[in-house]
Amino acid sequence: MTSMPQALKLVDRLAKLLKDEIAAIANGKLGEVAELFPEKNALLSQVEEVFAGSGGELRDHPKSHELQTKLAELRELIAHDLKLLERMTEATGAIAAELDRIRDRHSLAGVYGPDGVKKAKNVAASQHLDQSL
Repeated sequence: MTSMPQALKLVDRLAKLLKDEIAAIANGKLGEVAELFPEKNALLSQVEEVFAGSGGELRDHPKSHELQTKLAELRELIAHDLKLLERMTEATGAIAAELDRIRDRHSLAGVYGPDGVKKAKNVAASQHLDQSL
């Protein structure tokens, strides 16, 4: 069984960790984000255990309003953190695709055949007519 002070302390710890992660993302300190992940994962597991096992006890407590307020703030922090992490993932994917494109453009792909002999340049193949209107 979990007491109300323990639940409040756990929510406060998770909120602080999320604020630290959001600040690290905003400052471009992605190494810190990776370092915070194990602790965040552990805290989220603890939150699940606490609220799954003692929901009624916490709901009927005199400080339940304070807990509800903190949980609402935590929900907003989680949503903001998720949005930032999704943007980071999209940006990373776009950067990787651009690097692949640049690498392909500057590679020797198509210049040499499978036997290692340089292919003859086909003039007709390199000409392109723009047929779009």
